[in-house]
Amino acid sequence: MHALKLVGMILAGLAALPAVAADDGTQDCAAWKNSLKREPAWYSEKCLGHAYGALSPKDAQAAALPKNLGDTTYQFNMRGTGTGADSLQSFVLPNAGTATIIGPQTGNLYGLEYDNVAGRIYAVSDLFGFGELNKTTGVFTSTVTITGTAAGQSVTGLAFQTPSSPYYLSTSDGTDSQIYTFNPTTGVATLVGNTGTPLMIDIAINASGQMYGHDIGTDSIYSINTSTGVATLIGATGVAANFAQGIEFDKSTGVLYAWIYEGGGVNRFATINLTTGAATTVATPLAGEYEGATTPVSLQSFSVD
Repeated sequence: MHALKLVGMILAGLAALPAVAADDGTQDCAAWKNSLKREPAWYSEKCLGHAYGALSPKDAQAAALPKNLGDTTYQFNMRGTGTGADSLQSFVLPNAGTATIIGPQTGNLYGLEYDNVAGRIYAVSDLFGFGELNKTTGVFTSTVTITGTAAGQSVTGLAFQTPSSPYYLSTSDGTDSQIYTFNPTTGVATLVGNTGTPLMIDIAINASGQMYGHDIGTDSIYSINTSTGVATLIGATGVAANFAQGIEFDKSTGVLYAWIYEGGGVNRFATINLTTGAATTVATPLAGEYEGATTPVSLQSFSVD
């Protein structure tokens, strides 16, 4: 067969094939929006149109800063790139923007809580490993694997009132969120109940034993019944949150803090109004996704406007 005739036949055949939509990443971006997991390395550039960390973080609102310094706080950055990547950090409340980098930890941790009696930071990994974060090196060591959670649920948060009170987990599959108690020695988890929200990304308990949660599907704060797991809406944070992040009480002052991550390295450290749910930025940490834990060892008192 003549070569030109053969080429013509091939081209004609290709022209007859159905058109294929351009790979603009739309499907991937939609699938990862409001993800429970760490932001993928490609997400920022492909879905937000800029390289990781290229956007300037939101400016801290200086007028909202507490009048006095609070307790020492730890934050874990699970981002894999940039200054402070994959590191445990510490700062004195509310100065998250001037945190000291302690050391690296290559795993993904989706819940932190501080044991004020033993002076230990506990955490839960994406593999349901429960263990301790070393405050000197930043290394996480799992001591037990949590079992008993529903299939398809990912761990999103860890909270307890005191080291001798019940330990709670929040989990989600992107559609339903659940609250569990679990035994920190055996790892066995027991279902408390469904929250009624889709993406409860973290939970926190105050000194009185009241639980609160942040849902990134509704971008709202909820109070949670620790006997039933049912979440009651308080109000919207006012921030469009995506991917892993945390909330934590300073039990000395009763202030609820939130590490709110918007994507592409843009994040803020904020206080949460427990009457309205609104978030007020008080500091801007290094670009990253953060979970955190406070050490309630002092009795400072301050107000937040």
